[in-house]
Amino acid sequence: MKTKVLIIILLTLFFMTGCEDNISKTSKQSQPEWVGKILSQTINDNSLEGSWSYSSVVSYENADCIGEGETHNYSGIVTYGESDAVRTESFLLLFSDFQQKSSSEEKFHDMCIKKNGTTNSNGNCEGTYDMPFEYYLTEDGYCETYIYAPDKSKTWCGTIELVENTATITYSYDSDYAGKSYCKIVEMEKQ
Repeated sequence: MKTKVLIIILLTLFFMTGCEDNISKTSKQSQPEWVGKILSQTINDNSLEGSWSYSSVVSYENADCIGEGETHNYSGIVTYGESDAVRTESFLLLFSDFQQKSSSEEKFHDMCIKKNGTTNSNGNCEGTYDMPFEYYLTEDGYCETYIYAPDKSKTWCGTIELVENTATITYSYDSDYAGKSYCKIVEMEKQ
């Protein structure tokens, strides 16, 4: 009898270990091949660790980052760890924008609560939210991976230039389709 119980326990352990291995292999295989190539070249050297605030975000409608870019009024902080980071962003939603869409004050207030915001004295919704992501550094490259579900993620890659306490990240995409190319330059300062 003891032998049967021991065999059942061992089979259960082998089965559980085999399932864990398959789960981890599945999640790694869901990334595109090019992401794997970049990740295999990572040199995360602690150069980004700490808190960084956005000083400028400019986007262009071309992949060359030339011409008149659109400057975004953006505030937020990114706190980098060894390979994980959290972007904390502030938001302000104006009731007047929702009122134009025939939204009632009650619906606006309920939506604000769902977004973990608070209604300020002007009747607008303000708050902050955190967006965790993984990041990877290569010799002059930078990638961010956002995981939306166990089998869904999105990776953005670009170049990075680190000079003392400033970081400039340039994301560029050149498309064959009209109006689909873009460039975004993000500048941050270490706090």
